[in-house]
Amino acid sequence: MRYIKFCHKQLKSKLLFLIVLILIFILTSCATDKPITTTRESARDYEKLALEHYSKGDIENAILFFERSLKEDQKVNNLPGISSNLYNIARCYLYYKKFDNAEKLINEAIEINKRINNPDGLGDNYSLFASIEIRKKNYSEALKYLELSEKYYLEAKNQKGVGNVKNNRGTIYIKMGDFEKAKIEISEAISIHKKKKNHLGLAAAYNNMGFLFEMQNNSEEALNYYKLALKEDKYMENSLGISSDLNNIARYYKKIGDYESALFYYKSALGVNRSMSLVARVKQDLENIIEVLDALGRNEEKLKYQKALEELTSTQTQQSEEQNT
Repeated sequence: MRYIKFCHKQLKSKLLFLIVLILIFILTSCATDKPITTTRESARDYEKLALEHYSKGDIENAILFFERSLKEDQKVNNLPGISSNLYNIARCYLYYKKFDNAEKLINEAIEINKRINNPDGLGDNYSLFASIEIRKKNYSEALKYLELSEKYYLEAKNQKGVGNVKNNRGTIYIKMGDFEKAKIEISEAISIHKKKKNHLGLAAAYNNMGFLFEMQNNSEEALNYYKLALKEDKYMENSLGISSDLNNIARYYKKIGDYESALFYYKSALGVNRSMSLVARVKQDLENIIEVLDALGRNEEKLKYQKALEELTSTQTQQSEEQNT
């Protein structure tokens, strides 16, 4: 009887030991097979928030969250994340026309992307350099950067990137007055974005083609492309794009003397820009509406919008004075 009890105790001890070994194996397997990514996940969450603010034209908060994302990536030396954030912050500086700040960050991103062999990132970086040169009206320099950008996008097999390069090249040719080359580049961009179902890229290319036709005094074709751009931007809920498209359509109707239609689209653009608190755009919308109402002879309604413009201008002046004191 004592022997049986002894054997029973030994069996229980062996079973307990076996269970402990299994648990240790499971825990150590989980620990070694799956790396901890909490910090990197936190960085991507901040980056996602930043991109949402950027798409809505809230550049101030976009920079804030991109910088938080950058700090998280720097904690764990996550080089792809660091280069991505540097590029995105540079995009924000470009919006504010802080070209020196933007160029400094792009150069840092390029250094990292070359080190980690990231052709996709390099395509983005050189494309942003091209955008800066376009703003500076250095078109020959911009074309050189776009050539580099396209080279890296092709290496990365990023057709969306190639489509964006062609559209940007089209923009340059429009500004240089070479409309034939512009049409070829933008048409190729539209073809690529259609194949890749890249709605934002397609909206930008349609908008560019509309502008090209407008520059050639082909207003009807311009309107068709502006409406196609609006459709794509609405599909993606791209508020900044929607605002621009509505303004382009309004400008067409104003040009042909259809002031009622122009007023409708200018008011629609105003609604979008007010919802995003884009003061500069709201101010421009109010000025456009006042001009159209004046042409329509609707003085009472014009006074309402003039008052809104005066209040907005007064608020801007007050805020500027407070910042300077």
